[in-house]
Amino acid sequence: MTFPVSQSVLDADALAAELKRRYGFDGDVRCKLLSRGMNDIYRIEHAGGPHALKVSRSGKSNDDEFAYEQNYVNHLSTAGIEVPNAIPLADGSLFFSVEAPEGKRQIVMMRWLDGEPFGITTNEDDAHRLGVFLAEMHRAAANFSTLHRKTVASEPKLADRLPYLLDMVRDRPSDHAFLERAGATVLDRMLALDPKAVPSGACHGDMQCANVMQLASGGLAVFDFSDCGTDPLAKDIAAFYWRNDFEGRPESVNRAFVVGYDSARPLSPEEKAAQPLFRLLRHFLITSTMALYVNRIGPVPGFDKNIDFYIDMIRRYGEGAGIT
Repeated sequence: MTFPVSQSVLDADALAAELKRRYGFDGDVRCKLLSRGMNDIYRIEHAGGPHALKVSRSGKSNDDEFAYEQNYVNHLSTAGIEVPNAIPLADGSLFFSVEAPEGKRQIVMMRWLDGEPFGITTNEDDAHRLGVFLAEMHRAAANFSTLHRKTVASEPKLADRLPYLLDMVRDRPSDHAFLERAGATVLDRMLALDPKAVPSGACHGDMQCANVMQLASGGLAVFDFSDCGTDPLAKDIAAFYWRNDFEGRPESVNRAFVVGYDSARPLSPEEKAAQPLFRLLRHFLITSTMALYVNRIGPVPGFDKNIDFYIDMIRRYGEGAGIT
């Protein structure tokens, strides 16, 4: 028996051999690790051109949820949205799994996207365009159906992960009391939303600017669907807020995003009124998730040694949502 690990790194050469066998590739297959974190991403080179390979974190999704993700992405591709759609294996399936020391890890090979993600230079014009793009994704998924089930599940995730954040501030009674009280209030208010006025559908789940790419062709593409699932459609906007808040962009960029979204899929009054709550929930969830995973994927720069910054943002956007 080997010593337990939180997250291993799969050997690139072994992966290349496995891909050649499972996809029926001819000739050499080369595999290079590009990044690791919540998922590990590899670049695959073979006679059919470059592809991206995602190796999921063990326990991130079960097979039913992972299948939902691939079905959703492929549906968007069929609808004309530029995405890293799954490449079928030789047997027609969309993904496979291997047993790693920490447990099963699902693996999907995807279309390679040629472009650059949006970065810190994102401006109001970019934001308006990205808002329209998200609305078009929601409209394209209106007729999406699958036998598989997956929810974004922000609320249960927050309920599960908040204790790790509270543990980090156990020696700070004021912050501990605020976070405990505010977390419970956020969960109660989310539960009280009217599902008819704030409708749900298939959502990306992490629609921040860093997950949208400007293609070499000039079009837009979206990637990283690991957090996708059924959710209130208007809550998908909150990831864009969070990234801008984190990087210090002006509020005008967020407003431009919402104006763009609203022009392509008009928001109901209730959806607009819920935006401060969705924004606060996003900040709470990300901060609690970092507290949970700091010992799994390694310290997040600026988090464990600067937790005040994150708590201050929760307090700031808690005030915007009427929670103090």
